[in-house]
Amino acid sequence: MGVKKAMDIVLDAAHDKNTNGTVYTDGPLIHNPQVLDLLRQKGIGVAQDSSDLSRSTVVIRAHGITPARRMQIEQQGAKICDATCPHVKRVQRIISKYARQGYSTVIVGDKGHAEVIGLLGYAEGRGYVVEVPDDVDKLPAMQKVCVVAQTTQESRMFEKTTEKLKKRYGSCEIFGTVCSSTSERQEEVINLSKSVDAMIVVGGRGSANTNRLVKISEAEGKPTFHIETENELNPKMFREFEVIGVTAGASTPNWLITRVVEKLESCQSGRFGKLQKHLKDVAMYFVGSNAYASIGAACLTYANCLIMGIQPKAIYGAISALSLFSALALDHFANKEADTLNEPFRAFFYEKRQSLIIGLGIFGAVLSMTLSFLVSPYVFLLVFFTSLSGMAYRLEIIPKKLPNIIYYRSLKQIQGSKEIFFSVALAVYTALIPFLGSGSYHFLSLIVAFVFTFCIVFIRAVLLDMRDIQGDMLMGKETIPIAIGKEKTKIILWSMAVLLAVFLVITPVIGWASYIGFYMVTCLIYACSYLYLYHRRILADGLICEFVVDFGFILAGISAFVGKNLFVVQW
Repeated sequence: MGVKKAMDIVLDAAHDKNTNGTVYTDGPLIHNPQVLDLLRQKGIGVAQDSSDLSRSTVVIRAHGITPARRMQIEQQGAKICDATCPHVKRVQRIISKYARQGYSTVIVGDKGHAEVIGLLGYAEGRGYVVEVPDDVDKLPAMQKVCVVAQTTQESRMFEKTTEKLKKRYGSCEIFGTVCSSTSERQEEVINLSKSVDAMIVVGGRGSANTNRLVKISEAEGKPTFHIETENELNPKMFREFEVIGVTAGASTPNWLITRVVEKLESCQSGRFGKLQKHLKDVAMYFVGSNAYASIGAACLTYANCLIMGIQPKAIYGAISALSLFSALALDHFANKEADTLNEPFRAFFYEKRQSLIIGLGIFGAVLSMTLSFLVSPYVFLLVFFTSLSGMAYRLEIIPKKLPNIIYYRSLKQIQGSKEIFFSVALAVYTALIPFLGSGSYHFLSLIVAFVFTFCIVFIRAVLLDMRDIQGDMLMGKETIPIAIGKEKTKIILWSMAVLLAVFLVITPVIGWASYIGFYMVTCLIYACSYLYLYHRRILADGLICEFVVDFGFILAGISAFVGKNLFVVQW
């Protein structure tokens, strides 16, 4: 929790247009070289003794700092953003409180670790560090003793040390300050090690909690491999092992873990037979190539036809599916860096099949244009200009020669524009094209279908942006969650889902659309369900999340089909 919060805070500071001067972190933000490289590319530096901190922003990392260091930063004229982990702050308050009462403080932790150094600053000169139980014998005589733990300390080590401290000093004020998530992760490693042949621990070699996981795994008697990236994996390392467990330190980003798992699975694929490999390749192609989302667009087109009282035609669904597939496939190559961070699974898939994907994307665009021309010239012009708008979205309309007061030089720089443009485009493909192709004049039904599509696509797009918020920040992208924050974004999505459900219930009653609209409420219930699962952190990241979310489009088609067969669509 603390590391993720610190990352969010430092990226917010770097992204904030009101931030003056350089953004620094007081020491490396996390013990992960790959992430630190990305932060440096973003212009986020690490404060040194020689750094000029005047008119700059300094982010205090999750480990915290001493009160003296905080005062020093403030005296240099820097603005402070405090990203100290809440668990660390609790330990700071405990030490400060008991130090004022004359207690000496014993910290069970790693000497020289940034968190321990920061905690010692609150002990008023009466602080001592114990790394192992035997160190208790080296402590001086003390009358009143307060005992705390480094938040990433091993729970069993803390318990052994406190037992020895009690024997030497009698009654001590002991506080179990090991972070609960750290304890849970350590217990998970112990339990996992019992059911695997070997363990891989992913994380920076300078990370104390990652190294502790390595030691715990080794103590369980399992061959343990500590790696920082997937490039350190070698198939020869795992020939003798059938089942391999993977865990990671608290500071290891999800995209690095995913890469390791993918590389590990590819190393192991030959062992489990060709059938499993083929099934996985099919799943990869289906979701990773955006074929799954494209099928969803066709289902959404079918639903919108019934909402508007239009006879569904396969050609309408084909145009929307091909247009979406082409747009998403070609868009990947304009967002390679972001996809590498946010969706390594898809990035790896596209990298291996780059020529094929580009060819299919171009073929899909040409075929959708051809089919749209067969429907009517108006539909062709609509598809053509919508595709043209998609290409123009990334172009710099305002030249760089003009004054810097003009911030937005392209449409993509407008915050939230990506979600809005994508939602409008899909509403055009799945609602407006069937409307024009059929020659319908019931404009109110078009409004209902358009609003329905825009909202459920918008909810889907913004949720995936919340999933990818850190990667998008690192790449400098402008999304709604970045602009207003995750919590406000969640409120907007929940409100939109509820209001749209009410809209879909009312509009058939007042004659704006067919009664198929009633059945579309199931899509809103489904959207609320996956929003809740994401909020509770039950819905996984990556393509699993995308698979679940995009099923909402397919559900629209299923619900419409059921409604059509249970209810005769009449006005």
